Amino acid sequence: MKLNNLDREIRLLCPTCGCTDFSHEEHNENDLVTCAQCERKMSKGDLINENSEVINEAKHEIASEAKKQIEAEMKKMLKNAFKGSKNIKIR
Repeated sequence: MKLNNLDREIRLLCPTCGCTDFSHEEHNENDLVTCAQCERKMSKGDLINENSEVINEAKHEIASEAKKQIEAEMKKMLKNAFKGSKNIKIR
């Protein structure tokens, strides 16, 4: 079973000005990121914590989509499994 289109890009927002553009030096969670608009400096961990609502919303959206895809795939598999049966019908 393959789940399709569950990739998401989450735009993190600056807690001060709402800008989505940041500059950073390294790809390490302890490094500082700087907002391109208001120049507020914070760690990547703090930025992620400040945007936890947006991240959780995206996680719930992905989980809901995955559930729908799994249900559809299971229904399709059951229909195919009992295709020739006169006594069992899947709706």
